[in-house]
Amino acid sequence: MQERDPDRYRVVGLPAAVGVIVAATVGSGIFSVTGQFGAQAGSDVNVIVPWVVGGLIALCGGLSLAELGAMIPCSGGSVEFARRAFGPTVGYLVAMVTLLAGYVFSIAVVGLFLAEYVDRLLPGDWPNHAIAAIAIAVAFGSQLPSLRAGYGFNTVLAGIKVATVAALAVAGMLVTVEGRMEAPPGAPAPPGVLSPAVAAATLSVSFAYLGWSTGADIAGEVRDPGRNVPRSIVVAIAVVFLLYVGVNLAFLRAIAPAAMTDGSGGPMEAIGSVAAEILFGPRVGAAMTGLIALLLFSTLVSSTIAGTRIMESMAQAHELPAWIAVRPGRGVPSRAIAVLAAAGIASLAIGSLGQILDLLTVLVNAFSALSVAAVIVLRRTMPDAPRPFRVPLYPFTPILYMALAGWTIVAGAIAGGVRALVASSVTVVLLLALRPLLRGRSGAPAA
Repeated sequence: MQERDPDRYRVVGLPAAVGVIVAATVGSGIFSVTGQFGAQAGSDVNVIVPWVVGGLIALCGGLSLAELGAMIPCSGGSVEFARRAFGPTVGYLVAMVTLLAGYVFSIAVVGLFLAEYVDRLLPGDWPNHAIAAIAIAVAFGSQLPSLRAGYGFNTVLAGIKVATVAALAVAGMLVTVEGRMEAPPGAPAPPGVLSPAVAAATLSVSFAYLGWSTGADIAGEVRDPGRNVPRSIVVAIAVVFLLYVGVNLAFLRAIAPAAMTDGSGGPMEAIGSVAAEILFGPRVGAAMTGLIALLLFSTLVSSTIAGTRIMESMAQAHELPAWIAVRPGRGVPSRAIAVLAAAGIASLAIGSLGQILDLLTVLVNAFSALSVAAVIVLRRTMPDAPRPFRVPLYPFTPILYMALAGWTIVAGAIAGGVRALVASSVTVVLLLALRPLLRGRSGAPAA
């Protein structure tokens, strides 16, 4: 039977909490996003600006959720805040979009991206879907032995991730570069820093920063959440910002923005491997391929932790069957882990996952803005609630986040056109139609 004392699950200290947030944030984006927009950005400044603005957006959002996570430390906090501020329907939509786009589909995309790197290292021709499915299953299985063991495993992987990315950034800026990839003849002049191209790039980069909300989602398992939740979020965002900017400076030493294309003129998807080979030679480039695969596996592990806590919050709110929230045995959310693993593996069969996520980016940014806006609403509706941490420069900080997020939403809607708006509208309608079917039997989770 599940005990009702939530503090029995508070096994996470500050280093482990930082590790989860960093591991959840630093995924495939740092090794692919710049290659996708670099040619359109056209200049070094236009490549760096989106990563700086994305970091500012993440900091403003993270500080807002830090206040709420310290005040309401629970599983799936980013969803719970929206639920309390805007009601159950909005809370349900925020939860479902976060779960599907942020975890189920993203897990499949990261798994397939990992498989591409693993396939380069394995002899013969291995099916990428099989490699991805195995990686997802192993990542989810790593969380089954116990809460402490699961978090400990993630902390080790996060440490390796930070050390590897930091080494790439520092070494990449120190090494002598002799064969930089330059822009092809006749390349167009770069657009201005306020151009739609840079705005669209910022939208893509903001998705690579989204892991900052993870600190609030695991707050139900963090020791002394009033202190450690805010600290973990701020420290993690600072670490991620330095890693992202540093790696992109290394990329720019190896490849001119206008040259960030593949042989056919499309985006340079594997910019991490290409840049590593230019900076350090073929052998290091091959080793980097293996390390990137390991780092992507770390993202799968952290996604397991955060995604299952979102599911747990939804089950406790009767938005999913109540049995998903039950933690048998050693307190591991094994049922949520099994369901999320099955959903992630099943999503591998969906074609054009990357395009689906691109279409849902506007919706993801809109609903994440609601989670941040909750800090303003709950300041009014819960004025007497204990707040161990308060957002600095309130209300400027959450308002700045919403303004910057609004800019990226409008830019994404313009870039995606009617398709993005239609996809977002259809998604909301379908999720509302599914709501009664997902609830299962009403009532509180089984004891």
